Amino acid sequence: MKKSIWVFGISLVLFFTFGLNIYAQPKEGVESATTTFYATSKVLSIGEDRLALNYEAFGVTINDTGEGLFHNATVRVLGGMTIEKGVYKDERGWGVFNLQTGDKIFFTHTMTGLAKPGGIGTGKGTATFTGGTGKLTNIQGGYEMTRTMVRSAIEGIGQSYTRAKIQYKLP
Repeated sequence: MKKSIWVFGISLVLFFTFGLNIYAQPKEGVESATTTFYATSKVLSIGEDRLALNYEAFGVTINDTGEGLFHNATVRVLGGMTIEKGVYKDERGWGVFNLQTGDKIFFTHTMTGLAKPGGIGTGKGTATFTGGTGKLTNIQGGYEMTRTMVRSAIEGIGQSYTRAKIQYKLP
């Protein structure tokens, strides 16, 4: 009896020493993904060869592996930029990923790039997570991204896809 109490006591001490430490460590992840977007915009000419553009975009994220935190997440983004002679250097946006679990991840992003006639172009940028809901409340991380704007299937709608390597830490 004393031997089993002693073994139980040692097991309990080891669990609290090592087990809780493992549980307390943040979960980390890296996911490569593609997000396809559908966007509507408002454009205002603010000079010769200069435009102000605001947009609202909706998308779906698919991970390269077919699984992960961001796989099948939908996303909504509001953003804007000024375009001068087909170049933008000041794009800013705010968005939310809606995960399949029901949780949300909020982010901001900045981008620079080229916008050509017909709605085609390219861009590069960085996104930073600013928070989340549920178990993701204190998520940290973000991603580097490249965007390709393609000729749209319908006039007045922008279509694009973004490739990103998402890195995050969970509390």
